[in-house]
Amino acid sequence: MCWKMNTKTVLAEKAEIINSEKKKMDRLWNAYVMELIKGITSTESLYHHHVVPYQKGQLLVEVFGNVYVKIIRYGTFGSIKVQYQVESEELGPIEIPPTNIYRQGVVDDGILLSDKDQIFEHYLQKLQVIYNHILQYFTKGEEE
Repeated sequence: MCWKMNTKTVLAEKAEIINSEKKKMDRLWNAYVMELIKGITSTESLYHHHVVPYQKGQLLVEVFGNVYVKIIRYGTFGSIKVQYQVESEELGPIEIPPTNIYRQGVVDDGILLSDKDQIFEHYLQKLQVIYNHILQYFTKGEEE
């Protein structure tokens, strides 16, 4: 009987630790997404992008009306990997390097989640890859 109580107690303690860490990572993901939403919303006409309602664990950004960037969370336990999947039939595949959000509230190479300007700048660097691709597409069209 004592052994069963001990197993239940130990398992309950482990469950609490795991749940606590999961909630922490959920808060970090939510902070990241909220900063992107605020930045995107405040610069819609400047950068021609806007947030499209989507599903939990993902953010969908529309760029120039027909390019879609899915910002997808991967990972629940430990660090979060953020993938940027670009969808555009016209432009073809566009590779954007992933982002990592670490337990310490740090993104990639030391950007603090609390640094709102740097978080949005980090997103704009990802967006720049798409804009460069679009400009190359225009140049390619002129050469044909």
